[in-house]
Amino acid sequence: PAENKQSRSQASSQREALQNLRKEKSRNAARSRRGKENFEFFELAKMLPLPGAITSQLDKASVIRLTISYLHMRTFASQGDPPWSPLLEGDSNCSKVRRSSHSLATDMFEQHLGAHLLQSLDGFVFVVSQEGRFLYISETVSIYLGLSQVELTGSSVFDYIHPADHVEMAERLGIRPHLRAEAGCHTAPESASSSASTSSLAGTPEPAPSSPHSPADDPPERGFFIRMKSTLTKRGLHVKSSGYKVIHVTGRIRCRPALVPGSTRSVRRPMGLVALAHTLPPSTLNEVRMESHMFVFRVNMDLQVTYCENR
Repeated sequence: PAENKQSRSQASSQREALQNLRKEKSRNAARSRRGKENFEFFELAKMLPLPGAITSQLDKASVIRLTISYLHMRTFASQGDPPWSPLLEGDSNCSKVRRSSHSLATDMFEQHLGAHLLQSLDGFVFVVSQEGRFLYISETVSIYLGLSQVELTGSSVFDYIHPADHVEMAERLGIRPHLRAEAGCHTAPESASSSASTSSLAGTPEPAPSSPHSPADDPPERGFFIRMKSTLTKRGLHVKSSGYKVIHVTGRIRCRPALVPGSTRSVRRPMGLVALAHTLPPSTLNEVRMESHMFVFRVNMDLQVTYCENR
């Protein structure tokens, strides 16, 4: 009996050692997989057209979201009419000529031309896909709305505009009514919005509604007003709760040529909206220009005149 007990104890110790060895191998394999995965995400983040100080702080979900947006943006640029990148990168047929000091200075300026243009604009530039997602938005959006470029890129535009303006944005993008819910567009009335959103609109005028239209029959130019979330106060300081700012959006729908199935006729299919956004300051009575034929009067909530100028 003593020998059997000892043999059972040895077998149990061997099984326990074998289990510990398997657990250790499993932990090492998982650690190796995580290391390889982190390395792939690190290499993928370095390929994004963003500063290294930003890409080094991105989480995995943000890396995937920005990568998908960048790939969609490349398709948006190359397949649209006219293409934004007519010259192939690294073309071996380009002849190498001796560069003068003037041409080098011009090349250096053109290399940063986009940044110069964005800084000179009184607003920010954005590209929204046909599904309502930001493919690109300039970093200057932080100046006017307090939101970051990384946060907005790849996100739905309907997450950052007032619920009462969702239908307006969907119509301008040409999203069909039965597909608006999938894009994140909510058609609920403004009264159903949260009280926080309503309170933040205390000093924000509501844009004038536009008449329904058919995007297929309209010209590609777009011009409309929406309310977008903003984390800036009047002094330009960031706040935790988001309010709304009235944005004047001007741009055009970018299309791509496509052949009609079973025919040689070509049609233009919309790909998304390329636009420039200007923020409008909330208007006050002091900002209204008074002409000689105008006068000021004040009424209470019962529409009784409480003050009127002598003239």
